[in-house]
Amino acid sequence: MYISVKKLLLLDGLGAVLTAAMCLVVARFEAYFGMPKLPMVVLSCIAFGFALFSICNYLFLKRGFKRPLRRIMFANIAYCMATGFLILWYVERLTALGLAYFFGEILVVSFVVRLEYINTRDAGGVGD
Repeated sequence: MYISVKKLLLLDGLGAVLTAAMCLVVARFEAYFGMPKLPMVVLSCIAFGFALFSICNYLFLKRGFKRPLRRIMFANIAYCMATGFLILWYVERLTALGLAYFFGEILVVSFVVRLEYINTRDAGGVGD
């Protein structure tokens, strides 16, 4: 599935905004998810930083979109790894809803990473 590299930056940025907001929701409802507030606020700040990076590159770059998209792709992989670490660290506290949320988040971000990889690998200058 081909999506222009520039549009993937927008998709990534909007997804990161949603992730940042959802992290704050999870932090607010710690009793339902089981993850302590502090790690969720940290994840929210990280996701907001990713959103800022992606959206600014989408808005202000005129060309050369592959490099920032590759950077955010690796950042997304690191985010998934950090989330996985938090799942392992707090597994005894997490509720079924918390586990479902975090595994769902990793699944969605992994799908986006796959799209980013395919489209930066195959983009032969189109949308770059």
